[in-house]
Amino acid sequence: MGTARNHLRTFAIATALAFTALAGAGATALADPGAEASFLEQIGLTNATLPGRTAPEMVEAGYITCGHLRGGTSVLDEISSVEQTYHFDQGTLFVSAATTNLCPDFAG
Repeated sequence: MGTARNHLRTFAIATALAFTALAGAGATALADPGAEASFLEQIGLTNATLPGRTAPEMVEAGYITCGHLRGGTSVLDEISSVEQTYHFDQGTLFVSAATTNLCPDFAG
C-alpha cells in the first residue's frame, strides 16, 4: 500500500507542476508582491524555508500548495506532501504561511 501511495503522491505533484507550468503566465499576472514578501518573511521567521530553494522557488511552492488545497487535498495531506517533497519537517508552518499569505481566501 505504501508504494501505491507514493506513486499517487508523485503523480499528484507531477500533475500540479505541469498545471503550474501551463498556467504560469496567469499565476504571475495575479501574484501579489506584498503577499509574496509576507509569505517569505513568515517562513523565514518560523524556520520553514525550503532547503536548497531560492525565494522564487519557495513562492512557487506556496502557490502549488494553495492549488492543491483548492483542488481538494486535505490540509493534513498537504502538510505531509510538502514535508516529503522538500525533505524537511516544517510542513505545518509552510502550509500555514501559504494559506495566510498566498491564498487567504482558502477556507479548509
